[in-house]
Amino acid sequence: MRHEFSSAFPKAADTINPSGMRVLQLVTHDKMGGVRTLVQMVETGLHARGFAVETLPLDTGSGMVPTLRNLSRLGWAILSRKYDAIFTYQAAASVFGGFLGFLGRVPVRAAHHTAAPEGIRRHWKALDWLFGSIGIFTHFVSNSVSTSASFGKWPAAYRRRFILIPHGVDPIPSARAAVDWRQRLSIPQDALVLVATGRLVDQKDHAVLVEALPMLPGMHLIVAGDGPNREALEGKARALDVAERVHLVGSIDRDELGNVLTAGNIYVFPSIWETFGLAGVEASMAGLPVVASDLPVLREVLCIGNDRENAAMTRFHPPCDALGLVEAIKDVAANYPDAQLRNDFARLHREHHSRELMLERYTNFLRSEGGVR
Repeated sequence: MRHEFSSAFPKAADTINPSGMRVLQLVTHDKMGGVRTLVQMVETGLHARGFAVETLPLDTGSGMVPTLRNLSRLGWAILSRKYDAIFTYQAAASVFGGFLGFLGRVPVRAAHHTAAPEGIRRHWKALDWLFGSIGIFTHFVSNSVSTSASFGKWPAAYRRRFILIPHGVDPIPSARAAVDWRQRLSIPQDALVLVATGRLVDQKDHAVLVEALPMLPGMHLIVAGDGPNREALEGKARALDVAERVHLVGSIDRDELGNVLTAGNIYVFPSIWETFGLAGVEASMAGLPVVASDLPVLREVLCIGNDRENAAMTRFHPPCDALGLVEAIKDVAANYPDAQLRNDFARLHREHHSRELMLERYTNFLRSEGGVR
């Protein structure tokens, strides 16, 4: 199977890297979403700065036997190859990579917090708590102040390992070929369109968007993403008699996502929790007003302008609250920001959430902790 990350397990000849440190990035699985975007950005950026980076998943997606073989190869590589650093993402990868990295005496064992505490399964949370408290992990990478604060009740020995590297974000690229999603989905050109992206899972709470739609007559909803909740969302839309206005278009390649955002007037982001809010930032970079759950982290990453700009471009509603969501959407629709303000706010987000700033922080961290000058 070809992985989306560094696909081939490196041969001995590939291990020679005279120009920089060897970094292994481990993820639990290769799925669309913010984690994949982040690891690809880090891999590409660190390669350009002289680091040798491999990014590999634990789960091959090909069944239990191939995955077990993959875990064996990964374990042997960590124990025997003299990596300078291991970056882990997602709970299972962090526990696996952190423990074997400790046994293999890898100097830097940095686990990324890609989920808030409430988003970590109980057994992984217990191991994460233990490993972080006794030094199995050397660092925890947090991409927002709010994420670090969410671990405030955890042991001091755990929290002192936090480092802050805010998430860099690339604007959604212009599509290679223009696609009119309104026309494709038979949405009237004068209709107000809400757009959302992300996996169809409980955390993203797309259900509240469907619940809100009966109270937003004439508005349509486009959701780009797929996941286990698709059937339930379709059933809810039918039950509420809004199926003709709910458009679940499935997973869309990032290179084509710009066309979907262009079809929308307002980006809706009703997540129950986030550690950063990548999709909301991407929408802001595209010049869309955002209506989001009132989470501290989303206020942190979305409200980066002055009071007037923030008030015009961003609204917040209580999580899981359809009525609050409806009120926020109606407020944006009634006071829709002009093109100049949308363009200015988009440019501000592109500057503030620069990929280069993030990569500079990763580079400085690795050189400092790895003894590279």
